[in-house]
Amino acid sequence: MNKIIAHIRLLRPLNLLIGAFAVFIGAAIAGELRQTATIISAALLVVCYNAGANAINDYCDYAIDKVNRPDRPLVTGLVRLETAKWIGIALFVIGTAIAFNLNWGARFLALFGALPLMIFYTPVLKGQPLIGNIAVAMILGLAFLFAGAAVGNPGPLLVPAALAFSLTLVREMVKDIADLEGDEKSGLRTFPLLVGESAAIMTVINLAFLVAVGTLFPFITGYYSWHYLIVVLIGVITPLFYMIYVLIKSPGAARAAFSARLLKFATLMGVVAIYLG
Repeated sequence: MNKIIAHIRLLRPLNLLIGAFAVFIGAAIAGELRQTATIISAALLVVCYNAGANAINDYCDYAIDKVNRPDRPLVTGLVRLETAKWIGIALFVIGTAIAFNLNWGARFLALFGALPLMIFYTPVLKGQPLIGNIAVAMILGLAFLFAGAAVGNPGPLLVPAALAFSLTLVREMVKDIADLEGDEKSGLRTFPLLVGESAAIMTVINLAFLVAVGTLFPFITGYYSWHYLIVVLIGVITPLFYMIYVLIKSPGAARAAFSARLLKFATLMGVVAIYLG
């Protein structure tokens, strides 16, 4: 039973649910929920690609996770390294097969946008200052554009994609602060290692403030309604400012890890806010 649970944990089911949820919310924002078969196919593709990327990421990050995340399935030995690699490859193949059942726009974003970023993220992009963070943020932003393209109406998904990109970029930079010790031992060149922990924290604080202010513009310009503003104030801006307070008062890896988890919730609430707005 423990091995079964470990294999499920390898794929990070919460992240997969968030990815599938993003597709359904994206289709709802585009006003195309009646395209049930297309939406399910698009959601399955996102789940397969994300799950495959998670398995490959753990495979490539085995040495790093020994320091940063000793409870990960590969580090504990409950999942074999070769098993994780082949699970990841199989899921990428399944997702790619699904892509050929979608329209050309969605297929292009999946095969020439998300897939290359996911494949090259861990071995090439992850250790590059800010580039790896931007790559992950782009992947989540593309999920919304992909959902809109799949149902033939990507226009309304531009704002959700921008919001998801911004919040994910902040979150990924915070995660680099939390993972500083393991990344340094593994020879990665993340942003905190390049500029120092204090400078990285100040950069994250300033970026988080800009993102918080930026989330108000769709309401100020009349693009979204009061419903959007209320949910954004509670679910996005409040977590961002709380994270800023925490990082100012008690900077460090433990607080950064907590802030990263908080921002995952903020990203989800931002999508809900846009749907309600």
